[in-house]
Amino acid sequence: MTQIQSVPRTVLAAASARALRSCVFLPFFALVASAQSPRVVVSTTDDVASTVGIPFSVEDGDLVTVEAGKPVAPFLAGGHFQAIAGFVPTDIDAYAHLPGSQPGRSGGNVFSLLSNQAGFLDGDILLFTNGGGVALLLSELDIAAVLGVPGANIDVDALAYDDTGRMLISLTDNLAGTVVGDVLDGDLLRIEPALSGVTRILTEAEVQARFTQVTGMTDAILDLQSLEWANGELWAAVQSPSRHDGSIIALEGNRRVVFDENDMGLGGAEIDALGSLRPGDEIPVFHMSSPASLPGDLVHIETRGRALDTLIVLMSGGTGYVPFSRLPGFGAFYMDPNDPWLTALSSAHAFPRVTLDANGRFSADWHLPTAAVFAGGWTGELGWSFQLLDFQTKAISAPFRIKKL
Repeated sequence: MTQIQSVPRTVLAAASARALRSCVFLPFFALVASAQSPRVVVSTTDDVASTVGIPFSVEDGDLVTVEAGKPVAPFLAGGHFQAIAGFVPTDIDAYAHLPGSQPGRSGGNVFSLLSNQAGFLDGDILLFTNGGGVALLLSELDIAAVLGVPGANIDVDALAYDDTGRMLISLTDNLAGTVVGDVLDGDLLRIEPALSGVTRILTEAEVQARFTQVTGMTDAILDLQSLEWANGELWAAVQSPSRHDGSIIALEGNRRVVFDENDMGLGGAEIDALGSLRPGDEIPVFHMSSPASLPGDLVHIETRGRALDTLIVLMSGGTGYVPFSRLPGFGAFYMDPNDPWLTALSSAHAFPRVTLDANGRFSADWHLPTAAVFAGGWTGELGWSFQLLDFQTKAISAPFRIKKL
């Protein structure tokens, strides 16, 4: 890995599984959100190849951050899900932050899958759990029941929470015979507290009218693809027309194009999931070009964080879970504290570190170890896990795991 320096003994001591507990007494500073333009996290409907402005390939199961005039940055990709949940989503269909959750924490990430996977249904609302893995926040069966169509096969296509914490959803397909009448895939629904009922907030026709008002285009929107409640405004992305299927539009509040797809840096890709970023949500990110590789393979690394900060790179073969809620960031180390590779690196004071540039970025090509330092993950798969610790803020990144082929 180019430009990686050795770490001083005092830093490495703090980075070990045992000594990390003592660094909570060191000061840290909150990550500052950009005030220049909206910065959001999105998932695309289709894969987006690496190109100018997109320094890594974006899979349709990835979540990335975008901001006008800046390169697309990783947020949660397949390797992150492998490290946290034990599987790589085929596609993320909806995303939101759990109301009241601490920014940056693992448990604040709420999502829904495009298709049934890993024992979950495409209409389930999921979140990361303490200890590793994924759990049901709200099941497809519960949503179907509150809609008055028990047993219906539904798919949640868009997800958000309003300013009082009530869940907003839109469905992938039309659904007849619900308690609010026939529901179209462009309708916006609100699930009332304690599953006490459902309210239709906007019809597809009303969404269409707002889209036309904002853009001047009368093309049919076809579907409501994603939602977000941001600063008192309802933001959304629609499926059509192609000129704006990658744009973010405010449907309530100051109705306007919040983020034109030409400024998203994703080559006009259609947006499938959307979330705004709260101060503290943009913790350090470690992203590698493949979630599955052979020993010795060359992988590309993209690292993001605060400008000029130094990040310690922790490496482990085996997956584990060591909670660290006293530190900012993701809230836990997803590594086996007794892993031989981790303990050997700690004992030898050999954890690498990287220094981010003025844009908060570091990238490099690096060969995976040829030695047999790989070990088992959540499902027994062999591989390698990586996680960052920001030396200045003490923020922990989400883990990233590469599965051994």
